[in-house]
Amino acid sequence: MKKLDSFLLDAVLGLVFLLVNIVSIYLLLRGHNLPGGGFIGGLMTGMSFILLGLVRGWKDLQTEIPVEPLRTATIGVTIALFSGLLPVFRGDPFLTQYNFHATEVPLIGELHIGTPLLFDIGVFLLVCGMTVKLIIVLARSTSGLPPFSKEETHLYASVLEDPIEDAVKGKETPHAD
Repeated sequence: MKKLDSFLLDAVLGLVFLLVNIVSIYLLLRGHNLPGGGFIGGLMTGMSFILLGLVRGWKDLQTEIPVEPLRTATIGVTIALFSGLLPVFRGDPFLTQYNFHATEVPLIGELHIGTPLLFDIGVFLLVCGMTVKLIIVLARSTSGLPPFSKEETHLYASVLEDPIEDAVKGKETPHAD
């Protein structure tokens, strides 16, 4: 895989990555009263990782990501479901909003947190994880690599199937006359 090797590009990339993620978190937190929220924030964070992959290379990106993208998505779905099911356990309808207020939080003062924020955080993690994983799979495929590494293949395919890459390497596909 080709990789861009420029000191200036790497320096600017770090700053852009940080700024995009700050705006992403701002949109996540803003989404309760104004447009924004978990979906657009997750897309922005996912796009910042795509930018890293384009500049540093997809193999490096895959090794540098601290948490596997599908694990991030799974955690997001779990948090979103928990925020929706929490009211059900208390006898209220699904996705009923609860708000918690803390009056004396050090360095912050008053803090208001509700279940919609938990739901948005779950959506944020889900969208971010799925975006990054999808782009990595597409980038690997277009680079001539298999879409999944050897360790990942068993997670995404049936044990009864042969990888399509093996079929393509072994035979020429027939053409219709």
